[in-house]
Amino acid sequence: MLTQLAAFLSRLISLYSFFIWLRIIMSWFNPYPRQGSISWYFSRMVDPYLNLFRSRRFIIGYFDFSPLFAIALLSVAQSLLEVFAATGYMSLSLVIIYLLQAFWSYGLSVLLIILIILLAIRTIASFTHSPGLSRMNGVTENIIRRVQMLFFPHRIAKESTLAIIALVIAVLAYFACRYLIILLMNLAFRIPL
Repeated sequence: MLTQLAAFLSRLISLYSFFIWLRIIMSWFNPYPRQGSISWYFSRMVDPYLNLFRSRRFIIGYFDFSPLFAIALLSVAQSLLEVFAATGYMSLSLVIIYLLQAFWSYGLSVLLIILIILLAIRTIASFTHSPGLSRMNGVTENIIRRVQMLFFPHRIAKESTLAIIALVIAVLAYFACRYLIILLMNLAFRIPL
């Protein structure tokens, strides 16, 4: 009986997650839906849940990452319910593994990939001498400034050198974090509970 309930709740969460994705996509085209429209009904259905996660902490530049965290939490719940529905078993190690997986998939990896893309654009711009493109993002400007202070504290380095170093650091951070998450998941798998 409990496994059937878990399977039903898992499918329900999957459907709700799909509605959240639809709402996100609709908000790009119609951020303020008028009453009675399809996007208004979707907003009435999913915005109360999304509003639980809205915070300035999750806004970077023009991007609001709070829906990703909301979907990540639903993904963890759905995965745990699916495992319980299939096996009738739940453990602390599974909960930790799915939380780590969601943290990586919906949080850290997304942020690092966006950072790598922005730094790649900044690197290309530094070689093409496009000042408007190279200064398009305050996030990369702060990183470039920190690279300057860390690696070249007593002299001014070329923009292209700083951009390449920052890009290499971001790529290395991506793979280091990925390795660390895998290591933590393997350690969590060994928890006897």
